[in-house]
Amino acid sequence: MAQYKDKPVRFYTGSLWKKLRVYIVGCVGLIVMVQLWSLRRRGGSAGFKGRERRADTATTYDVLADILHLNNLNEVCFHEKEAVISYGYNSTAVDASLLLHPSTDHAVLIQFLSQCPDVDIYLPPGLRNHGYCEDGMVYVKFLKARALPRWVFDMELQHKGQSLSYFDLCPHTALLFMNHYFDGIPDLSTFPPHKKIVLMPNVEMYELEASHYRRVDYVLAKTFDGFQRITAWYAREGNPRQTKVFYTQHVSSDPTQAARHAPNVHIEPRDFSNLRFFHANGHSTEKMTYQLIECWSRRPDFPRLDVYSMDERSREAFDRFFKDKPAGNLRYHWGQDVDVVEFGRLMAQVPVILCPSGMEGFGHYINQARASGALVATTNAAPMNELIDADSGVLIDGNLWTADAPKQVMAQGYRIFREGFFREGMEYMVHPENICAAVDYIMSLTPAQRAEKAQNGQRRYLAQFQTFRTNMNAFRKQLLLDVHGDI
Repeated sequence: MAQYKDKPVRFYTGSLWKKLRVYIVGCVGLIVMVQLWSLRRRGGSAGFKGRERRADTATTYDVLADILHLNNLNEVCFHEKEAVISYGYNSTAVDASLLLHPSTDHAVLIQFLSQCPDVDIYLPPGLRNHGYCEDGMVYVKFLKARALPRWVFDMELQHKGQSLSYFDLCPHTALLFMNHYFDGIPDLSTFPPHKKIVLMPNVEMYELEASHYRRVDYVLAKTFDGFQRITAWYAREGNPRQTKVFYTQHVSSDPTQAARHAPNVHIEPRDFSNLRFFHANGHSTEKMTYQLIECWSRRPDFPRLDVYSMDERSREAFDRFFKDKPAGNLRYHWGQDVDVVEFGRLMAQVPVILCPSGMEGFGHYINQARASGALVATTNAAPMNELIDADSGVLIDGNLWTADAPKQVMAQGYRIFREGFFREGMEYMVHPENICAAVDYIMSLTPAQRAEKAQNGQRRYLAQFQTFRTNMNAFRKQLLLDVHGDI
């Protein structure tokens, strides 16, 4: 099975091969010299538009191409739940013919699955929703990896009388799991004993247990708050596996770019002098949508707020607070699951996006809001205030939830200084009066001040995009060093 090794090895040592190798190297060198000479004369750069280039300065990095590529990866992830998705996929329309499926011929599966990257991403069909596609495709793109569904690990591939598994093809490729969704894969009898395991945790999740953190070789922290909690936990509880923790940060797609590049989509110009507000929470109950609706019920003088929601609790709030009075300045869109282009169009038009989250694993919605160029208001607590600060948005006061002892592993035994006390916890309550106070502050700003904060937020989004790209390159080098002893 040497022909399926995931790292190149010297298969041939004969004199004929050595002579042929010298000839090939010479030809390649000549071709490279000709290309470089041609590029120098044209003043161009090597590679196709959108491919990774050496980025010594921000001006040499085409960040828009990477954003559009990430948008395309997110879209195919959401629609093709059983497919193998490689970082090379970059179709603006979902194209299943560019993907691997369980029905793909085994010879083709072997050919492509044996092209093993440094790391693969486990992304089963049940996780291919907007949130986990955001997380998974970020790693697929910037780690030059693949998203693998469960069937890849269960299928026996037949080739010339041999039965091969994914682990036969890629025994040394690291495997990245998101949160607690291991699905028993590391416990399979065929799982190579020295295969590296990477964990991407949302530290606020109740389902993540100590055993998950003890089972892995690397942990990628998306937020600085998460990094501090994780490193403190290993220092306190012990680290016999010598697990390495990296503060990589994270990125999100930009739906507004999907809208701007879609045909026949009209986007009204954003007007910071004509205030309108926007909020979307999907199915989440942690975005303080209930409190936001209650705030607006108290203030009929506020500008119009559009709320897009699919959770029952927010509908309870709307029915409660607007049962006996018209919702003149609140448009409540319940149950409307808008697609990425429409979502991007809505965010591209509105001046202010309200994101008073109670807790976040990273904050994709907040990040997409600042990417859109709108003024963003979010909770003044970690990790939300890692994305938005007073210069790049508006911070809303929130109170640490202390009514119950925290259940998350990374909240227990880790104290933060909040409201005059050192306390455990990572969940916050944002009261309606605090949301209303933040809106009053936004209304007191001049249009120029609102625009300046919004632009600062967008710049921070772009800067973090480049930082994350650099951090992923560094992590790949770390993997190569740890697995193969060289880079």
